[in-house]
Amino acid sequence: MDGFLLFVLFAAVLLFAAYLLWRYWAALTATTPEEERFEERIAALNERQAHRYSDEELAAPVTEEDAWRAMVERGRRATRRERATSDLMRRRARKRLPEQTPRLLPGRRVTTLPPDEE
Repeated sequence: MDGFLLFVLFAAVLLFAAYLLWRYWAALTATTPEEERFEERIAALNERQAHRYSDEELAAPVTEEDAWRAMVERGRRATRRERATSDLMRRRARKRLPEQTPRLLPGRRVTTLPPDEE
């Protein structure tokens, strides 16, 4: 008889724990009508973003002329950017190093090598 009461008590505790978990989950997942409308708007936005290109645009192969034009334009952009950066670096270097004498450690002097005699 003691085993049966222990089993019933254990089953009651398990059922009570399951009920508490169910109530907790119901409180977490309960949404207001405003939240539901917001989630629907976000889902619709995602759907529009995912299907921005039509199937015909995706299935149509790019012509050689369009591909060549895109490649040339990207090359021009890269060259312009590269040219602008290298010009900027040259200008900065000129400003920073206007014919400076070499720096020596204190107490050192510049030694020159004798010219090679032939």
